[in-house]
Amino acid sequence: MPSRYKIIIFDMDGVIFEKPSLSRKDDVVGSSSWDVMFDNMGIYDLHERLRDIYVRKGFRSYMDWSDAACCVLKAKGLDSKTFSSMVESRDFVPGAKETFAALKEAGMLTGIVSGSFDALVQRARTELGIKYTLAHCDLEFDTKGGLQNWRLLATDYKDKIKFVKYIAQINKISMKECVYVGDDVNDLPIFQRVGLSIAFNCTKREVLEKAGVAVKEKNLSAILPHLGLDSKKA
Repeated sequence: MPSRYKIIIFDMDGVIFEKPSLSRKDDVVGSSSWDVMFDNMGIYDLHERLRDIYVRKGFRSYMDWSDAACCVLKAKGLDSKTFSSMVESRDFVPGAKETFAALKEAGMLTGIVSGSFDALVQRARTELGIKYTLAHCDLEFDTKGGLQNWRLLATDYKDKIKFVKYIAQINKISMKECVYVGDDVNDLPIFQRVGLSIAFNCTKREVLEKAGVAVKEKNLSAILPHLGLDSKKA
């Protein structure tokens, strides 16, 4: 029996890729690949310093915070080899490949909206067969491999709603036929706008309470029965 839902959009860090080992209990900022990148470079203290400035509203927006973070990465010598190593080292959550295969077989459109790096999003897109993606930060490296520039797109809180609405509109699908899977505080606004919201791999009480469904299993295929699909085929 086909699912009554037509589109399913995922957050990425902690939902498609395993949570960073540096995960924190934070009601403002979620853990992400930014944590991993700064930690791999041995400058995690600078990341925490920038985060604290953001939490104290020392930046005008999270876009300004990200821009400052990129400036630090450039100043500290981030190169393409180190960045690519971080991207390739991230592990998918258990059941990710099987779940996306099942979604494709069911004819569901899939997407990612993430505050992470575009290179990691594109890896997920290629390996999992995801159709729509929106990533916050696209890093550009020069011919010698040094970080040269970056492009930032809005992907937080209300921006996630805009992305899902856009995909629904171009496919002539209602928001009630959309599913969103997330694990952190910046997923809460979109939870209220879709037909089904799923908290997966989540430890934050508010997120678990406000999701339509809270999946406790650590295998992504556990979301499939909530879509009306058979998890045994995943």
